[in-house]
Amino acid sequence: MIPKLFRDNWRAVKKRITYRRLANHWFTAQEIRSLIQAVRPYTMVGFDGLANVFELASAVIDNKIPGDFVECGVWRGGCSAILAQVAVKCDQHRRTHLFDSFEGLPEPVGADGVEAATHSSGKTDGKLVPIGFCAAPYEVAARLLFDVLKLPTDRVVVHRGWFQETLPSARDSVGPIALLRLDGDWYESTKVVLENLYDSVVPGGYVVIDDYGVWEGCRRAVDEFIEKREIETPLTKVDDDVYYLRKN
Repeated sequence: MIPKLFRDNWRAVKKRITYRRLANHWFTAQEIRSLIQAVRPYTMVGFDGLANVFELASAVIDNKIPGDFVECGVWRGGCSAILAQVAVKCDQHRRTHLFDSFEGLPEPVGADGVEAATHSSGKTDGKLVPIGFCAAPYEVAARLLFDVLKLPTDRVVVHRGWFQETLPSARDSVGPIALLRLDGDWYESTKVVLENLYDSVVPGGYVVIDDYGVWEGCRRAVDEFIEKREIETPLTKVDDDVYYLRKN
C-alpha cells in the first residue's frame, strides 16, 4: 500500500519532472514513483528536492554531459540512491561517488551562527569530531543502495571520512563531475567541497546546494565562493532548502 503522505505529494513530484522525463525510454512514471517512494525513509529532503535530483541527473544523461555524479553529505543515502540508480540504468560507465564521515556533523564554526551552535552544545571550534547531529552509519545507506535497489557495488564509490581529509586526496581520482550535490550543512564543510571539487564540474554540469536556504554557514560559504570566483550564473531555487546552478 502506498503511504498517504506519498499519494498526497505525488502531484508535487510530477511538477518538478517534465512529461518528457516521465515518458522517456529509461524510466516510466511508475518507475520514478517507485524509486522516490523507496528512498523516502532514507532522506530528509522534500519531494521537490528529490524530484530535482532525478530531473538534473536525467538532464545530464539527455544532454550527454560527461563526468560522474558526486554527493558530499550522504546521511542515510536517499539522494545518493537516486543519482546512482539513474547512472546505472542510463549509462554504462558513469559512477556515483559518495563522501561522508558516516558519523554525523562535526563541530561548526562561528560563521555557522547561533542555531548551529545549539546543536553542538555551544562548541564552535570546527573540530573534526562528531557532535551527535545528523548521524547515520554507513550500513544504513548501504542497505538502500545494495540490498533494496540492488545496485552494483562497482558503480558506487564510497569515500569514508571528514571532507577535509578525504577530498584533497580523492579529487583527482574522481575526475570530471557532471553533477555535484552538497549536503554538508556547515560553513567549513561547504567551503572545502567547493574549493576541491567545483573546478572538476564540467561546463553544463550542475552544482546543487541542499542547505543554502537553511543554514547560515552554508549560505555564507556559497556566497563567498561565488563572489571570489566571479560566478555570474544565478542560483535557481528548488524549495526553501535547495538551490542549484548550472556551470557555464
